[in-house]
Amino acid sequence: MSAFKLKIIDRLFVVQLSKMMLGVMMVLSLILLSQRLVRLLSKVTTGELSTDAVLSLISFNALLLIIKIIPVALLLSVLMVLGRMYRDHEMTALSSAGIGLSQIYRSVFIFVAPLFALTLFLSLVSAPSLMQAIERVKSADQQNLDIRGITVGRFNEHSRGDLVFYVEKITDDDKMLNVFIQNRQHGKLGITSSKSGEIRVDPKTGDRFIILKDGNRYEGIPGQANYKITKFKQYGVVVAQKSDKSIVFRTKEKSTGDLMKMDSPRAMSELQRRWSIPLALITFAILAVPISRVSPRAGMYGNLLTALLIYITFENFMSLSHSWLVKGVIPAWLGVWWVHIVIIGLSGLMSAKMLGFQYVRNMVLSKK
Repeated sequence: MSAFKLKIIDRLFVVQLSKMMLGVMMVLSLILLSQRLVRLLSKVTTGELSTDAVLSLISFNALLLIIKIIPVALLLSVLMVLGRMYRDHEMTALSSAGIGLSQIYRSVFIFVAPLFALTLFLSLVSAPSLMQAIERVKSADQQNLDIRGITVGRFNEHSRGDLVFYVEKITDDDKMLNVFIQNRQHGKLGITSSKSGEIRVDPKTGDRFIILKDGNRYEGIPGQANYKITKFKQYGVVVAQKSDKSIVFRTKEKSTGDLMKMDSPRAMSELQRRWSIPLALITFAILAVPISRVSPRAGMYGNLLTALLIYITFENFMSLSHSWLVKGVIPAWLGVWWVHIVIIGLSGLMSAKMLGFQYVRNMVLSKK
């Protein structure tokens, strides 16, 4: 049982890493989430999404971002904690007390072990559920166009350009004033203008209509003079038809259990992508320890830049491997695992250099 008992040095590293990782994840989440929020709000201004849908989507996206940034947050956290300890001579004091590389790895992996289990669950189970929830919100929002999806003073485009309408003003009781609508039906272009209008839902079919009052409609084929002009007291235009079709999830949105039943390169690529997120914690934990070593007189930001370059290279090769796997360039057994193996091999070389190649050689020979 003594092997599993936390030592003072273990508690020190776990506390420092926990505080640092919490701060790093908050900063990274805010930066990445703000970018997502800008993209979603741009869709609100164009009428593609309602405000209520954005609130749901931003919460789901926030959870997905947290899952994706855990590995890089761990890498940065270990680098900054150990780098600060090297800079402040704490590692020198620990080394003189008999704390070696194996003990540092032990302490780091005590912190990583529960994080790996949590990330494994989030990546294999929670992430697919979140992506399915996002698709459901988008689908429901498209079927529930209402007054909130209309931007006053702008041309609102729907149905891939077949429906375009303009509203000058919306009153407090959701009445639209001075409405202009252009829609295409059966190859004919129709232009409708009215003094007022409102959105209604057919209780039987669930279809949504814009009901216009006191206006004119011009219908015909562009380029021809035989336009039909109609005056009306009330006229309805369908803006959204209720669809009974079930949502068809793409490969990246299917559950892990469904992917395991599929025999396709794309499904295998998605499975390996999900496994790669928790495995990246192990890879980066092994990498961060040797790369964090700095001279007390040197800053730790040089190693931080090196780690970021390695991470960017890692992500690029991971994306390339996924593409190769889908196209059948590489076999499934090789997949993306070779990228992890290369990084771990590089970490081993750096650790051997830190200890001294002669020391490592003598240690290996002594065990034989």
